[in-house]
Order: sequence, then structure tokens, then C-alpha cells
Amino acid sequence: MKKNVSGSSLGIREYPKNSGIKIRVVQNTSKGTAFGFSYMVDVPVKITGTIRQRKKFTSELDAELHAVTVYQGSRNQGADFFALSDNQRREAVAVLPRLEAAGLSLTEAVNFAIEHLRPAGGRKSMAEVAEEVVESKKMRYERGDLRERSYRDFRHRVDRFGASFTELPVYEITVDHVKDWLVGLGHKSPRTTRNDLSALAEVFKYAKQKRYLTIDPLDHLSDVDRKSLCGGSNDGREPSILTMIEAEKLLTTALASPELELLAAVTLGLFCGLRTEEIKRLSWKDVHMDADQPVVTIGAAIAKKRRIRHVDIPENALRWLSLVPDRTGQVAPNEHTNDYQKRFRQLLKAAGWGHMEGRKWVSDWKTNALRHSFGSYHYAMTSAPLETSRLLGHTANDQVLFDHYRALSTKADGLAFFAITPATTATKVVAFAK
Repeated sequence: MKKNVSGSSLGIREYPKNSGIKIRVVQNTSKGTAFGFSYMVDVPVKITGTIRQRKKFTSELDAELHAVTVYQGSRNQGADFFALSDNQRREAVAVLPRLEAAGLSLTEAVNFAIEHLRPAGGRKSMAEVAEEVVESKKMRYERGDLRERSYRDFRHRVDRFGASFTELPVYEITVDHVKDWLVGLGHKSPRTTRNDLSALAEVFKYAKQKRYLTIDPLDHLSDVDRKSLCGGSNDGREPSILTMIEAEKLLTTALASPELELLAAVTLGLFCGLRTEEIKRLSWKDVHMDADQPVVTIGAAIAKKRRIRHVDIPENALRWLSLVPDRTGQVAPNEHTNDYQKRFRQLLKAAGWGHMEGRKWVSDWKTNALRHSFGSYHYAMTSAPLETSRLLGHTANDQVLFDHYRALSTKADGLAFFAITPATTATKVVAFAK
């Protein structure tokens, strides 16, 4: 190739031969000073199909390699070859072996990436999605469709998660993020972890419905992961139930402590299986002691998840309820948030349900012991799982009933439990007639 200084172009040659692509030797100058030579590859319109393409290289070898690549690419792909830049072609070449090894085409990979990394609902951070769900809960609460406690509990759980992932898009949240976050909370109670997971499941379900993500990370939470985080269905333990002596002791202590106003609550928990939160919302007008078939009506405003039901009041429970001095207003007064819990704690202390740790009294009471006792003894006495489920407010096919109560007590135990009645010397405010 001729190289002189007769002009800016020092020589032109076609390369590859008969390709129509030209390589020009160009002198580099800056303010009139020579700085060596460059090699311009000139690709005409008849090859690109659109516009003339020029590209400069510092070495002749690089220019020749580019010319060969362009020539071969244009012969194989025509004008489509020029739709990609060199960087884009290099990137495609680098990933194609990985895609082939996975049995995927480049088109499949691109379509998947667009769908999952640019979801149709737009980019939303976890905190933003949590706020949307909380706002919808707030509207339900203000309409009266959701109880204040449920709303506040849900808000606390999802706000805490959202605050931990303020900037991270919800579609980038993985199951490992969730597991690490739950472990980091250091919960000692499996039930608390299950409640956190339940709240997060609702948020991710909402996000998927709004198309903020396409894959719910909790779908990848294995059974092994759940057991590791939450324990088994029974937390590894059988539920605690009261013995006959313990049940009678609690009842007689409540009877002897009318200032605590808890005799009705203990009676309805033990012999009707009502939840504590149901008892706290219950009015005496819902307790139909004088009906042909005495029942407690658990209406929609009282029942968990609005599962309304009528719960039979057994004969021994009627006897205990007849000893309650005032059967008007609330069954178990609860003037402020912790009022009921404080009085129940006083009852447990009076009944000896605890021990001293130094100067501090510590309760030995097991959560839901009243309700668990009812479920166990009723199931044992009747051998009627569907009826026990109905009275407890479970769904008809609820496995919880069998997981919790099967084989915990015998039929004789059940009969004895529902025969616990007040001593004949107990003062009857209202005569019991049956």
C-alpha cells in the first residue's frame, strides 16, 4: 500500500478481494502535526443496505479483521448483520453457548427477561407495594369489614418487611431474602413466624395480581424451609389441655373472685370452646341460656374470619353461668387494650398457675389451654369430628382438629370433663332449672 504525504488518504485497497469493502490509509494530524497513520474501513451502501459505514482502526491487522467479519456477516445475514453493533455481537456470541447448554434460544431468553425484569405493572419497590396493601386494609377497616386489631397487626408486619427492602424492586425479592429476614427477627415463637409469612403471602399475591412481579418468591419456599422456620403443624408439641382438677380449680377461683369478672369467660372457653378474642367481644344478649336448646351466637362481628356459628351450651356450663352476678352488657369487660389480660393474669396467680423467679411471679399458663381442653374432651366424648369442628369454628375438613386433639384424651375423660359442676354449696344468683 502506498504511504506518502501527498494528502490525507495515502492509499486505498479492496479487502477482502472482490468484496467491495475498501481499506484506506489515513494520516493522523492535530494542528498540522503528524501523529502516524490510521486505517479506515469503508463499507458501501450496497453491502449495508442502509447507509455507508466507516470505522477507523489504529492497526492494519485490526482493520483487515473487521473487514473480513463484515464481509462474512453480510454474506451470511445480509443487511440484518448491520443491525447490531460490534459490542452487541460480542455479547451475543458470549451468551449463546450458555443458552444452548440450557436448551434455550436467544429469543426465549429475551422474552423471559423482558417479562420478569420489566413487569407490565411497572417498577415498584417492596415498600411501595406494602404501602398499597396496607392502604387497602385501612379502607376495609374504616368500612367496618376488618377489625382494628387485625388491621394494626397486619400493618406492623408488612411495614417492617417493607422498611427492610425500601429500594429493592418487589420483582427482585427472592425466597432467600424472605428466609434471611425471618431468621434475622429472632422469633422464638413458630406461630409468630407463621403469621409473618401469612402477611407476606398476601403482599406477594397482591403484587402478582397487579403485575408488579410474575413469580411469587414464596412459591419457592419448600416444606423443609417452612418446618425449619415455623416448626411442624403442632410446633413439635401436643397442645396443652387442663386436667379435671385444674379445670375445676380455675372455675372455683374465678367464682371466688367476682371482682375479676372472669367466671363467664372461663366457662365459655372451657365448655364451649370460644376463642379469647370472641369472648372479649361477646355480649350477654348473645348468650341464650333460657332457650329450649341453650346456645351462644357467634355473629359476624365476633367470629374469626366471619365464620358465624351457634355453639351449644352444655348443662354443666349453664350451672356455672347461672352463678355470674350480672349478666348484662359485655360477658368479659375489657375497658382498655390490656384490661382483660391483666385480670386473667391475676386469676392465674390466685389459682397458683405460676412460679417465682427471684422476686418476679411468672405464669405457667399455656396459650389457648381453655379452647384446646374443650376440643380434646368434646372430640373424645362424642367421636364426632365434624361436630367438634363446627363448634370450634373450623372448616369442615380442617386437619388442625385431627392434628391437635386426636388421642389426647379418652371418652371417659370427656364425660368427666363435661360433668364438672359447681359445688352444691355454691351460691346461685339465679336458680338453675333443667
